[in-house]
Amino acid sequence: MVETTTRRPVAATPFVWPVLVVMGAVGYGVYTMALIELGSRFKGTALVAGNAAFTLMLGVGGIVGPRGAGALMQAIGPIGLPAVIAGLDALLVGFASYRSLQRRRS
Repeated sequence: MVETTTRRPVAATPFVWPVLVVMGAVGYGVYTMALIELGSRFKGTALVAGNAAFTLMLGVGGIVGPRGAGALMQAIGPIGLPAVIAGLDALLVGFASYRSLQRRRS
């Protein structure tokens, strides 16, 4: 006998739309802020080299990130994807805070 559950996943409810809006805003906001920081700090050939390095790392993240999230989802279940996103966001906020404190001290 096959049991069926009546619970619907979050993706099947209207609550998914605010989650998607926030995730999209955070993702594009990080990219936009990184480009602004790059442009404000570097000029000329250093800006071109920085943009190339930024694009390379964005590509590496696009390859490694989904595979890492998928592996974590296989290991701990569907909560793996939000765990990866929250972990990376926490890492970004921590690094940005550290750099901000460094700039204020100098």
